[in-house]
Amino acid sequence: MAGFYPDSFIDEVRERSNIVEIISEYLPLQRRGGKHWGLCPFHGEKTASFSVDEQAQLYYCFGCHAGGNVFTFIREVEKMDFSEALVHLAERARIEIPQTSKGEKPAERRDKTRLYEALTEAARFYYKTLYAAEGAEALSYLHNRGIFDNTIRRFGLGATAPGGESLTAHLLSMSFGKEELLESNLSLERSGRLFDTFRSRVMFPIFDPRGKVIAFGGRVMGEGQPKYLNSGDTPVFNKRRNAYGLNFLRGKRFSRLLLVEGYMDVVSLAQHGIEGCVATLGTALTPEQVRLLKKYGGEIAICYDGDEAGQRATQRAIGLFEEAEIAPQILVVPGGRDPDEYVRENSAEAFLQLEAIEPTAYRLDVLAASKDLSSEAGRAAYAEEAAQILKKLSPVQAERYLRRLSIETGYDSEVLRRQIGVSSAAFEPKRHISPVRGQNKLVPVEVLAQRQLVACIAAEGAAVDAVSPALLRDPVCKAMYEALAIGGMAALHRLMEEESPEIRGEMAGILEIEILDAAKTLKESLERIERHEIETEIGEIKRGMSALSKEDLGAALSRIQALTMRLARLKAGRKE
Repeated sequence: MAGFYPDSFIDEVRERSNIVEIISEYLPLQRRGGKHWGLCPFHGEKTASFSVDEQAQLYYCFGCHAGGNVFTFIREVEKMDFSEALVHLAERARIEIPQTSKGEKPAERRDKTRLYEALTEAARFYYKTLYAAEGAEALSYLHNRGIFDNTIRRFGLGATAPGGESLTAHLLSMSFGKEELLESNLSLERSGRLFDTFRSRVMFPIFDPRGKVIAFGGRVMGEGQPKYLNSGDTPVFNKRRNAYGLNFLRGKRFSRLLLVEGYMDVVSLAQHGIEGCVATLGTALTPEQVRLLKKYGGEIAICYDGDEAGQRATQRAIGLFEEAEIAPQILVVPGGRDPDEYVRENSAEAFLQLEAIEPTAYRLDVLAASKDLSSEAGRAAYAEEAAQILKKLSPVQAERYLRRLSIETGYDSEVLRRQIGVSSAAFEPKRHISPVRGQNKLVPVEVLAQRQLVACIAAEGAAVDAVSPALLRDPVCKAMYEALAIGGMAALHRLMEEESPEIRGEMAGILEIEILDAAKTLKESLERIERHEIETEIGEIKRGMSALSKEDLGAALSRIQALTMRLARLKAGRKE
């Protein structure tokens, strides 16, 4: 889980990363009482229910029940795995990252740092060139596409200089070496001569989710080929595992991500106030990119170009999302246009009013458009091929589209059912739905008592010895107790870092239980748990009495009597 980093390093990073300072970089916090409060970054709200406890170094939302520590916050908000969050916080705290047996060696990390620096300098160079005389054609192109200067600056757009060697010469003058330029794919070598990879192009920097420049895409000026050229894979960039625009999702919550084909689609939609858009990187959508987008949660809508190639790409993308148990929505741009053209020719309001349709409806639309439904042969072919699509659905889902198919083809619904074979239909892949945080569930009294026990132990570490592990039957409470017993709050933090967001939220909620009188709460919680244990045992004995022999029945009655007396003493003691 920790990427082979030692616990001592993880603990040091945690201790030197103040959770209030970290979270304040993402949302404003106000101190109220003993905690800091703000609007939760994980769900929409108008009243602050997100609390940050500086003493415990934990956060918890009373609205959606998200919770955890500084590592889990960075993982959630930046969509990182644990090792990435650990390294990110270590670099922020200027803590030396140790070499691990299977991790990245310090020399490799230094080499990557140099590549990032070269790529960042290249982005600066391209941006400056755009506003110099050499970039006039590229700047005119962007302005003619309706892109304003503030959008150019936001996306870091740029231009190459003529000659084909200007960037290479600039970077060499900045003390970057030949191998660094080749490894970052900023330069190419032929016959012992270095020259720029990108020439006569408008440049689009590609950023990772944290905002580091990792690659470039370039759109040719004029009629040259290829029209779009992208950086090849490097030690800091893999086109199958990244997407354009991820840096603009950082620290934000979108109910829907919009997947488009081109960089200009992302830029143009943002220019018109439509955020939450990403694009693939010059290749068809990959399974790795699907898994990457899945991490951001919410719905995903595909909005590819409306031409024939865009339709084929949409069909393929739908299949990849369904394999990942995500049912995407599809936005169809009228007239075969691309999103950039449509939003410029119409408006953001018109674009946002485009109705999203389900994958099956889209597949049927594309199929119907390819047939001559005015002819009997065309309708028959459409009905047979549509039946193959509907066979993959559950009977209920198939029935929804049967009515449409019957109207379009003129065939009776029963005939179409037989063609589909509804009775043997498999279920359509469902959209992945994560467990909903914050569902209001009635917590049993005995579980509430166990939670109060754990909260007492966390607040008053000495109370660990006063509680028997056997009393904690709730798995979350038991795991928290065992962590506290082994290593106190540090061990509990490590446990939370390993758990799912839902379990982390439950643990953080337990630690939010206010303990005014630890000794009294401990005593009352133990009594409630013991009463529940007694009442449960009495109930189990009574349910099994009808099957007992006369001898066993007597023993059972004696046991019930003894348990009842214990219960009475507990209740009497409670009243006192």
